[in-house]
Amino acid sequence: MMIELRPIESADTPFLREMLYEAVYWRSIAEGTNPPFDEALPPSPGIGKAVEQLGDWEGDAGVIALVDSARAGAAWYRFWADDNYIRGHISEGIPTLVLAVHGDFRRQGIGRKMLDRLIKHAAQQEIERMSLMVSKDNHALHLYRACGFEIHADDGDSLLMLREI
Repeated sequence: MMIELRPIESADTPFLREMLYEAVYWRSIAEGTNPPFDEALPPSPGIGKAVEQLGDWEGDAGVIALVDSARAGAAWYRFWADDNYIRGHISEGIPTLVLAVHGDFRRQGIGRKMLDRLIKHAAQQEIERMSLMVSKDNHALHLYRACGFEIHADDGDSLLMLREI
């Protein structure tokens, strides 16, 4: 298996929507209680804005993971305003990370490769911190902790995490 990472492109928007769906509805997908992603059914406005014009806003950064040339995952961060943000937002100076790996490719090191790449990119951009939101029972929590994210706040069933760069 060959894993390759490349920057996001505007043509990736449908795939980014699919990965966002995987990230948000991971539990119900795993349980078989959520229907498979259908591009014809747009995500809710609050969720959908996470991929709107991704790459066009100042500070946006993201990668697509390819396994043997097939898209397997995506990770990106973007800066949000205090009056316009997604879950995981702490403040305007801290970008919020979104990471998802397609169910067929999980637990193969793809998430870690994407996360490592974005952390290095953030360091090159002199970004000091990065945040994310993760469910307490999501297996990705172990990855985030291993990559230096620490709990910033407990939101009941989810954790707001922060990483110093």
